[in-house]
Amino acid sequence: MSVASDSRTYYARVLEQGVDRLFLERMDCCPWCGSTSLRRRTTTRDLRQFKPGRFRLDECRACGHVFQNPPLSDEGLGFYYRDTYDGLNAERAEANLGSMSEVYLNRAGTVAGHRHDAPRRWLDVGTASGHFPAAAATLFPGTVFDGLDMSDGVLSAQRAGRIQTAHQGQFPELSGGLVGQYDQVSMFHYLEHTRDPFADLDAAVRVLSDDGWLLIEQPDPEAPSARLFGSWWAGWNQPEHLNMITLGNLRAALEDRGLEVVTVVRREAHIPLEAFIVLATLLNRFAPAGEVPWRAGGVPRFAHARRLIGKVLAAPFVPLTRLIDRVLLPRVLHSYHAYRVLARKAAPAAQG
Repeated sequence: MSVASDSRTYYARVLEQGVDRLFLERMDCCPWCGSTSLRRRTTTRDLRQFKPGRFRLDECRACGHVFQNPPLSDEGLGFYYRDTYDGLNAERAEANLGSMSEVYLNRAGTVAGHRHDAPRRWLDVGTASGHFPAAAATLFPGTVFDGLDMSDGVLSAQRAGRIQTAHQGQFPELSGGLVGQYDQVSMFHYLEHTRDPFADLDAAVRVLSDDGWLLIEQPDPEAPSARLFGSWWAGWNQPEHLNMITLGNLRAALEDRGLEVVTVVRREAHIPLEAFIVLATLLNRFAPAGEVPWRAGGVPRFAHARRLIGKVLAAPFVPLTRLIDRVLLPRVLHSYHAYRVLARKAAPAAQG
């Protein structure tokens, strides 16, 4: 059986049973603070691959935490992650990750701008295929970079020499064997994908040395653009994002774990693509790029002509999206789709 036919068989089998069974039970309290005062923030669809299903995000009135409710089961996550970063989209995903050197250097620059010493050993959690460590090494040539990820990409990163050591698996489970080994840990757009962010923050503290630093970047659910674009805001990224943590909640969680927040970065963490992604989503809804194994009926009628017409209609709006993303959102509305936090282990208080 070919890879394509095997993939179509898999999707047909899952879809025949219905996607509703891919969700766990609905939660009646906030997974961050435990409050039962919840409200629906938005309901959306898979706007990247357009796999079937609807996803609800609830917001806690008490602490502002936003979370997928009901959450996907492990089988559900496997279904929706499949062919997103691997399989059908492996080459595209790798090309996108490999084209972000400027973003990676910007992230590493936050560390360079606040640490008086170069990190000795750096663990990049959620490293994918290790493009961030490869870029950061140009700023820190003497630093040893390791990577951790669930996917096989971390193994390819090691083979390519982008990292020295590959750790494949769940961070909380692996952290017990890495206690105190790193004086720098990074998590870029990672925590929002986890079921239990507290467990991953505990893991980060566990692997940090006594003089360790932690760098986190993630979407900001309080960004004005999240209200402006509604369910089509790129930061929601359903169905992948399970927990969207506010800055205040993250700061408190770090301080509870003995970390001192050194700086919060907003403008530099903003990637100006939000309006452009909305335009691209409209194009993909009107004119899908091609056949996918989860869509019944094969290639839509006049697919090629629709795609060509869609691109022609969308082209004049591209400069407008660039204006919105680069000027209106960050400079006029002061809206940044993400925030970045650099924290360090706080020195123990002197006892008198």
